[in-house]
Amino acid sequence: MVNLGADRRSYRGVEQHMILGFYYKNGLLFFFCLQGLIFAYLLVRKGIKHDNAPSKWLSLFVFLCSLYLMPWMFGHANWYAKDGFRDFLFFAPLHQLFLLGPVIYAYTRALLNPNFSLKGQEWWHFAPAIAYGLYSLVVFITDVFILDQYWFYADGRDKDLAPWYQICGLISMVTYAGLSVRYYFRYRRLAVQELSYADSVRFSWIKRYLIVFLFVLLLRLSFLIILPEWGSFGLKFWYYLCFAILTYYIALEGYTNTVESLVPVRDSGLDFHAGSRSPVNATEHLVSPPVKEDSSVKLARVTTQKQALEQLMQEQALYRNPTLTLTEVAQALGTHSRQVSRLINQGFAMNFNDYVNQYRVAAVKDSFQRGEQTERTLLGIALDCGFNSKTTFNRVFKKVTGQTPLKYLNTLDARKSNIES
Repeated sequence: MVNLGADRRSYRGVEQHMILGFYYKNGLLFFFCLQGLIFAYLLVRKGIKHDNAPSKWLSLFVFLCSLYLMPWMFGHANWYAKDGFRDFLFFAPLHQLFLLGPVIYAYTRALLNPNFSLKGQEWWHFAPAIAYGLYSLVVFITDVFILDQYWFYADGRDKDLAPWYQICGLISMVTYAGLSVRYYFRYRRLAVQELSYADSVRFSWIKRYLIVFLFVLLLRLSFLIILPEWGSFGLKFWYYLCFAILTYYIALEGYTNTVESLVPVRDSGLDFHAGSRSPVNATEHLVSPPVKEDSSVKLARVTTQKQALEQLMQEQALYRNPTLTLTEVAQALGTHSRQVSRLINQGFAMNFNDYVNQYRVAAVKDSFQRGEQTERTLLGIALDCGFNSKTTFNRVFKKVTGQTPLKYLNTLDARKSNIES
């Protein structure tokens, strides 16, 4: 890095013309940096227009990634060797490493929980970033306005590229990437307990961007090990180019993908949202008594509860509703959704999604027995029995019966032929 020298450069304005030499390295980074800024603007405009919190969080993430590229982009244009320009790169905190992790975590939570907002102690996630911002401000005021000589920048090195900051920033991003992945998988586990159509709820975009973000961190860790001196340029360009391409992918796909959260949750343990619970009315036969029970009494109670639930599913054919939720079943029984979930888990040894799907598959098999497949399409029968897509129907039917619908029909026809002969 170029040493700033002993004399302080005051901020009287830049006397030189701003010259950005376009070489292939900084030209490529400039393209992706500009695209990032454009998408950051488009995302925040979308977020404000549609009151969409995920778009706002993604906008901030993409904006921070664009800032992240600037030291290398301007460095390859020799800005570190020019007065004024060099001062801008040194004093502007362009690498907000303590912000990237919390922002991507907030984006994940906002995608999966429409009720998500930062409250109270949640702001402590941003404490390291605030502390580093204050540190950068102290450096700027001290070296520019208080001292006649540079003190913090006496070594002529950009503090954003200090090894301690880069390593701590990487640890922060790895930590929040892990929290984001855990949140995503906990949501998926919750979906099969709450939704009868969880098979069709895959949130492929969330999975893709988390994989990309994890790949970015792996790439960063590899370069940190191979080239530990982050103040040098050289081969680090290829890391920044890969980072730019992957960030551009997240920005582009994130702008075009809209994810709707289907399970009402709250962040403390991803429990069911309080407003989704069914009020308890006169039908209290499914509510567990607070007193301790012996095994025979407990078995009798569970048996009664199971019979009540099966009777409800068969008589009202709730499974034919393609968007049936656990909350709706609990409301029909007049009890809490958690109680019904516990009954299905313990009494039937399955989750809510599988429990409802077994009724749907049974209804499809009944239709096949009646020969409805000769007058209607398989998809039409599946939709009438509660499935919401052909893909989900085929996957669930094979999971339950061990055969595809067509193979099952062929076996059924062969069995009928043997009986007739």
